[in-house]
Amino acid sequence: MGNPSLTYEILLYLNSFYFGMFAMCELGMITLKAVNLKYPEHILMRETCILLSLCLVETIRIILGRKGSLSDHGWQVILSVILTIPCAVGVGYLLFYQLHRLRLEYILCALMLSLQAAELLFAILFVFTLCRPTSYD
Repeated sequence: MGNPSLTYEILLYLNSFYFGMFAMCELGMITLKAVNLKYPEHILMRETCILLSLCLVETIRIILGRKGSLSDHGWQVILSVILTIPCAVGVGYLLFYQLHRLRLEYILCALMLSLQAAELLFAILFVFTLCRPTSYD
């Protein structure tokens, strides 16, 4: 299976670029939808706040995961795993519960969720490898 730390670091590196593109596309699409579609005022504000909070939490999660995997600090990776839950909920909201959804959003959000799921799997494997006792064989 290889080194879970290396795989986790590669996934985080990929996600740091994908998330930048994801956030810019989502901000552009929410601007496009606000200009061209009818929105009740509170729903547009709620969806914008969810997107901005998702951007903030996902950025913190990626930074903590990168620092934790490079320095072998398990607590930063565990905190990154915990922050995956609100990030996945935010992306799930964008995928399923928005008032107006575009096809591009389905694709981008599905890719983001699958990338987060893979990161979660390898982060848990990485934490387990940090917890096992060292052997000097």
